[in-house]
Amino acid sequence: MLSGIRTFSKSIFAKILFGIIAISFVAWGLKASMLSLGNSREVAEVGSQSISPAELDRAFKRNIDKMRRVFGPSFDQQQAIQMGLLNNTVQGLISQKLLEENASDMGIGISDEKVRDNIFNNKSFKDETTGQFDRQKFLQILYQNGYSEPEFIEGMRSDLMSQQVVGSLGAASTPPSPLVKAIAAYRNEDRSGRFITLGDDDIAPIETPSDDVLKKFHDDHGAQFTAPETRNATLALLTVDHLAQTMDVTDDEVLDAYNQRIGEFQTPEKRAVEQILFAPNAKESAAEAYKALQGGEDFMKVATKQANMKESVVKLGEFTKDTMLPDLRDTVFNLPEGGYSEPVETALGWHIMRVTAITPAHEQSLDEVREQVENGVKRQKAEDQIFDVAAQLDDELGAGTSLKDAAAKVNAQLFTLTDIKKGQDLEQGIADSKEINSKIYELNEGDESFLEETQSGNRYVVSVTKVTPSAVQPFEDVRDAVETAWKADEKQRLLGEKADALAARINDQGAKIDAIAAELDNSIDDTGMTKRDGRGLSADANPAIAGALFDLAKGKAKSVIGENGVSVVVLDDIKAAGDTTGKDDPIVSELQDSLDQDIVSQYLDYLRDDISISLNNDVVNGLYAQNAPAN
Repeated sequence: MLSGIRTFSKSIFAKILFGIIAISFVAWGLKASMLSLGNSREVAEVGSQSISPAELDRAFKRNIDKMRRVFGPSFDQQQAIQMGLLNNTVQGLISQKLLEENASDMGIGISDEKVRDNIFNNKSFKDETTGQFDRQKFLQILYQNGYSEPEFIEGMRSDLMSQQVVGSLGAASTPPSPLVKAIAAYRNEDRSGRFITLGDDDIAPIETPSDDVLKKFHDDHGAQFTAPETRNATLALLTVDHLAQTMDVTDDEVLDAYNQRIGEFQTPEKRAVEQILFAPNAKESAAEAYKALQGGEDFMKVATKQANMKESVVKLGEFTKDTMLPDLRDTVFNLPEGGYSEPVETALGWHIMRVTAITPAHEQSLDEVREQVENGVKRQKAEDQIFDVAAQLDDELGAGTSLKDAAAKVNAQLFTLTDIKKGQDLEQGIADSKEINSKIYELNEGDESFLEETQSGNRYVVSVTKVTPSAVQPFEDVRDAVETAWKADEKQRLLGEKADALAARINDQGAKIDAIAAELDNSIDDTGMTKRDGRGLSADANPAIAGALFDLAKGKAKSVIGENGVSVVVLDDIKAAGDTTGKDDPIVSELQDSLDQDIVSQYLDYLRDDISISLNNDVVNGLYAQNAPAN
């Protein structure tokens, strides 16, 4: 889904082509602490380029944040790894480094002026009111995302080098004009019409038919009235959660576990922080601001007036020592509540820091978390013993003990399952029920499984006691359902026939839809000016009407059966697409992007063969403690 160089090449090409790849490195809420991840070992080496653990971590978290826009906030790192997003991120970074290495080999250089112009022209760094580059906003974004100014500038320079390579590849590719015009004429044509929707009042009441008619319908539509296969089974289940409830623990064991986990019960001190930030060359301005504060001037007023900062930018939020920028850590955590600092210099400029609130560190006592620690000890014991208990269950069954008696001897949970359908949740609070259901349907009636283990580590044995095959339910058992289905089918048939007849009157006899609507006492609705894909179609119209409009000649009618009922639609107007398609037309852009993406993908394949690539899977796996090697 998210794997492969081709998919990545599309993404990076689009970012580079539109000049926004640099800002993508700072637009996703990164943290300064990410910069210190890993050690001297690199994730990969691509020619003379390298990918550090910190660089991978930033890119991976950025991609996770993007996926949360699709799957919601619960989408986490583990899911991302399972979906292949980690591998995709690694391969994406390798592709980016290939382009950078290639640009370097070709002697492509980017001047300081070019880098500066790109930063100044990036709308993310501009003041919303004046439209001009806002240095304070630029530095604030870098600060929030853990980047120094030199680091970001060098990243921008590398991206611009890659842009030149990619731009030169796509420069020669142009979508053929006849193809563009043909697609535009087809896609951009608009059509409109009117329609009437038929209902119960437009057909005769549907009477209940005889049982003979219903029985024939039952026979002809047996699949609608077929009960699925069901199975009865007996299940012996061993779970860590259940086994933990049987474990005894001593006070010494609980105390020892508490001491081992003490870090979990300690909340570090937090401080709410504000700052006034001046540019690196604005030491005198910072000194003047500090002097104003000493004279009793309000901190926020000094920030807004003398540093031209917005209130939302001044307030940085809460920090612990570990999350505060290292250069400011000691300054901030030595201030009293309400206190402010002298100007402090970092790579980002001159800072005056203020602490507005302090939340003291807290350590929960053993009494406060005893139940939590005790349950943890019980669970650990259960995890240690479940293998032995499962082996005992297996031995009992091997000795001929019945499943029911064997389960009782080892204190396993015993469940009687009835009328279980394939793929159905077994309910009753049974863990891993979908896996167990699958095993039930692998067995025949009278079979008993071996001791099985689920993916989550639970053990079970299941015995199938009865199989009820799939079969058409007797008419007498489902007569009411058959009658309901017959009436719905009959209604659809009658409405369809009526709609066909009305459309024929318009097409063959020259009848007008207005007259037919008056005759039926029905309203006429407009379809709206509609494209082939349904854009512009009235919200009250059947989606199928859009397709019908493009099947008709002007003035002709067609019956339409769709999810909103049965309609008769007449085509009134055809608006041909414009003859011209400029370079900014979406069709041209789509075709151009497709061509460019193919070229970049092929070029990356060439570079992979030409430039040495070394990937260290151990570093990747160690960084995320996952057995998810990048290939």
